[in-house]
Formats: sequence, C-alpha cells, structure tokens
Amino acid sequence: MRLQDLTHLLTGLVPLFSQRRPAPSPRRRSFEQGDWLAELELLQLAQELKALADQRGGFEAELFDLMLSIADVLELDHGWPRSQSNQWLVRMGLWEEDLSDEA
Repeated sequence: MRLQDLTHLLTGLVPLFSQRRPAPSPRRRSFEQGDWLAELELLQLAQELKALADQRGGFEAELFDLMLSIADVLELDHGWPRSQSNQWLVRMGLWEEDLSDEA
C-alpha cells in the first residue's frame, strides 16, 4: 500500500474515532441526578448531626456511630475513597488527627 493510500484511509477513519459520545439518555441522567441528590441529603444530615453534637459538647456514641455509617455509605454507594471519607470525618470533628494513612 502506498503512503498516499494510507493517508487517505486514515483521513477517513479519524472522524469515526473523534465523534463525540451520544448524550446520556434521560433515564441515565435521572439516575445520576438522583444519586447526587442522595449524596447531598446524606451530607446535609451529617451537618445537622454535627450541629447537634456541637450543642451537646461532642459526638456521643450514637451520633458518632451515625457519622461513621454516613461515611460508610459515601464510600460504598457513592464511590468515595476511604481517604476522602476519613478527611471528611476529621473536618466534621469526629477525631483530632487524620487516620486516613492507617486505612
């Protein structure tokens, strides 16, 4: 095959590979939006639990367990890496030092 023929062939193939992916279906967008809303609701619940813990002077056993459960759901159902959820728990005030390196 000549160089000119290869160039012509590749020129014809490039548009096929560079085409944009089709837009996600409305069903897929709805699912993704629902997933984001569920994550937002979890984070809002955690913020309310933090405010309650601040009023009570800290995270007692039940509030502590609820916050850990929220972190677990964020990891398992929403794809958060363990290091991200541990950093989030530190920011929320569950413990003083970052334990993400121990996981």
